[in-house]
Amino acid sequence: MTGADDEAGDATVPTGRAGVDPLIVFPLEASGHTGQIERPGDETPWWFIPGLCAVALGFIGLLLFIEQDRQEQAVASVEQTATNGGSVPVVPLATAAPTTLAATTTTAPTTTLPPPSTIDPAVADLPGSGFVRVDTDEFEIVSRCEVQLPFDPVDTEFQMSSYFFFDNDGRRQLIDRVFDGATDTAQLFGNDGQFVELIGIGDTGAFTATFNGPGGEFDVVVNAAGNTEPACGDQVVTNEPGQFTEPHTRIVLDVCVDRTTDAFATIVGLTSHGARFEILQAGGELAEIVFVERDGTELRTTAPAFIIRSGDITSASGIVSDGVNDLDITIDLGATVTEADARTCTASDRL
Repeated sequence: MTGADDEAGDATVPTGRAGVDPLIVFPLEASGHTGQIERPGDETPWWFIPGLCAVALGFIGLLLFIEQDRQEQAVASVEQTATNGGSVPVVPLATAAPTTLAATTTTAPTTTLPPPSTIDPAVADLPGSGFVRVDTDEFEIVSRCEVQLPFDPVDTEFQMSSYFFFDNDGRRQLIDRVFDGATDTAQLFGNDGQFVELIGIGDTGAFTATFNGPGGEFDVVVNAAGNTEPACGDQVVTNEPGQFTEPHTRIVLDVCVDRTTDAFATIVGLTSHGARFEILQAGGELAEIVFVERDGTELRTTAPAFIIRSGDITSASGIVSDGVNDLDITIDLGATVTEADARTCTASDRL
């Protein structure tokens, strides 16, 4: 084909150029208005979209009608039941929830109570405050001194608590609680009972001490709470002669004065650890001291002892001996009970 033929083109093709898409050659005539190209949706009916909306609205209306009818039937059923005398079912309300809260509130205080295991049942069986119970009899504690260190300063672990009282016959009685740094024991004055065991009760210092006597075992229960103030002021101090750095201090728990037998009054006392003493006055500043230890060992002055009085304080000092052992002894009275205020001794008080 020559160039002229090419320019003339093909008579069958409107562009005169064979094999070329007429949309490219004549884009303005191929816009769709010529009818040569069909547009999508030209055949969709005009009522189609409004019809779909009408169907949806009808379906929703049907659902509402059905629900309303069900509610009307339920109300009619309840009214008919009430008319016939039947029970009307109660529909739970949202406001019923506080019932659960009220139940929780009523049980909450039980969580604040102490566990039963923390309460010592023996506390309820104690004698009255300030009393001692021996077997089944109770006696008032007359004087006491607790947690005293008899061997201070050499030994500060050894502790003694002493409780003095009178029995039904008016005789002096004393129980000492002794802690030697390892074990807790008790000693009973004026009784042949042998110590068995000691049990602490509660947290106020109460305890039960069990002894084995001629008639079998018996308990001494001490409840000093609420008693008078401790009486630890009057003391008896003994030392090895010249060894004043190693004292043995005993607390005077009872003092009486015998004014009936001698021209000069005799002072009598009972101390912790079950010791007893007498100061037999010879007049002036001289006297004789008799000292009896718990085990019954009796020591007396071999030379006159000295008595010094200063206000309400009465002090006696000297050397006492049993013929083998000697002890320096000092007796100081008046801090707790003065000589003038001391009770009058009975026959059972004397050595």
